[in-house]
Amino acid sequence: MTARARNRVLVGMALFAGLWLFAISHVHVNASWSDGAWGYLALPIMGEPELGDVVLFDPPEAVGVDVPYLKTVRGLLGARVEVWADRAVSVDGLALGFIKTRARDGRPLEAIAPGAVPPGHYFLHGPHPDSHDSRYAEIGFVPRGRIRALAVALPDVTWLGLEGPLVGPEGRAP
Repeated sequence: MTARARNRVLVGMALFAGLWLFAISHVHVNASWSDGAWGYLALPIMGEPELGDVVLFDPPEAVGVDVPYLKTVRGLLGARVEVWADRAVSVDGLALGFIKTRARDGRPLEAIAPGAVPPGHYFLHGPHPDSHDSRYAEIGFVPRGRIRALAVALPDVTWLGLEGPLVGPEGRAP
C-alpha cells in the first residue's frame, strides 16, 4: 500500500470516528448561572468517571429538577468526607467549600453525613458557593447510574450570542 493510500485510509478512519462521536454525543445547554459556559458537549463515559472529570448527572427526583446537573468528580470509592463545625466540607483533606444553611429559595439545607464514599458512588462538587452538590444531604453521594456523560465546555460564539451562562440567578436570560 502506498503512503498516499495509507493517508486516505487514516483520514477515512478519522472522519468515521468523528461522525460516530458526533452521533452518540449531544450538546447540553447550560441551565445554571453558576457556571461560566453557555453549553457542554456531552460525551459517553467509557468505563468509570475519574477524579477531576466534569460530568452531567440526574439529581434525585425529590429535588424536583428536570435538567441534569454539571459537577466535577471530587471523591471516588473510599474517599473521606468530613464536615467541620464551621460547616466547611473537605474530601481527603482538600477543602471544597461551605454548606449553606438555606437555599436561594429559602428552604433549609442539611449537610451530607461525614464518611467514606461507598462503592458505586461519587462525591460531585461545583466550585460556585451556591452550587447544589454532594455537600448537601439531598444530593449526597451520587450513584454511577445517575451519571449521564462526561462534559466538555463549549467555546463562546459571540456572533451567535452564545457566551457565558445563558440564564441569570433568577433563572432567566441575563
